[in-house]
Amino acid sequence: MKNKSLGLNAFLNGLKSTLNLLFPLITFPYVSRVLGVKGIGVYNYSNSIVSYFLLIAALGISTYAIREGAKYRDDKKQINEFASEIFTINICSTLVSYILLFACLIIFTNLHDYVSCILIFSVQIFFTTLGMDWVYSIYEDYAYITVRSISFQIISLILLFIFVRSKNDYLNYAIITVFSSVGSNIFNFVHARMFVKVKLTWDIPWKHHLLPIFIIFASNVAIMVFVNSDITILGIMKNTYVVGLYSVAAKVYSIIKKLLASLLIVTVPRLAMLMGKRRMNIIKY
Repeated sequence: MKNKSLGLNAFLNGLKSTLNLLFPLITFPYVSRVLGVKGIGVYNYSNSIVSYFLLIAALGISTYAIREGAKYRDDKKQINEFASEIFTINICSTLVSYILLFACLIIFTNLHDYVSCILIFSVQIFFTTLGMDWVYSIYEDYAYITVRSISFQIISLILLFIFVRSKNDYLNYAIITVFSSVGSNIFNFVHARMFVKVKLTWDIPWKHHLLPIFIIFASNVAIMVFVNSDITILGIMKNTYVVGLYSVAAKVYSIIKKLLASLLIVTVPRLAMLMGKRRMNIIKY
């Protein structure tokens, strides 16, 4: 496989992450005016709740898959076996995530007012697993995921101005947000066959995979608590109106943080591949 420029990969991934954050900022003045602070609060609080279950479904699988899978990407048989094992583990964690989500919706009565919005956002859990973004990172195919992401963002922008027209349309806003993610992930799953042949398998070396996955998961939990606990705690202690006000200020900070992360993550598959082949002295920028 021909290695692609790290500089170009960093640019493309940075562009994708920037646009993913800029689109909400561009649309926010319109959305906040139409939905009002309370509608924005319901949207953001529901999204923050589902983000914890997205984390459970994801575990540390993506980072682990990129790191380990890059070592096998030139061996079709090995990468197909590895991808099938990782995908099966991800399906199992997704089922656990949904069970815990439904249990929380039943047990915690303070979530009952947000059930509809939470369930809409929860669709992302399954389709994020189905999307297998880690395959594209392993093969450093950032051009495809960048074009795909921009296309769905433009479609979502058009849908936003058509279907979000009043204060009661916050569910429509949630559906449009989910559509952008779900549509991208469906295309991902279909297009991924160009790189790997994935199937469910139970012939998995569980101990070999699960230990590093859970170590990465523990790190991701710490990050998630730091990043998302503010909105969740505000929603519990105060109300959606306060959450709506706070969410505006948090957007600018999140742009810088995610942009820096997107520039750095593109180095992981290349370094993992070179380490696996003991060729760390050969890095093309």
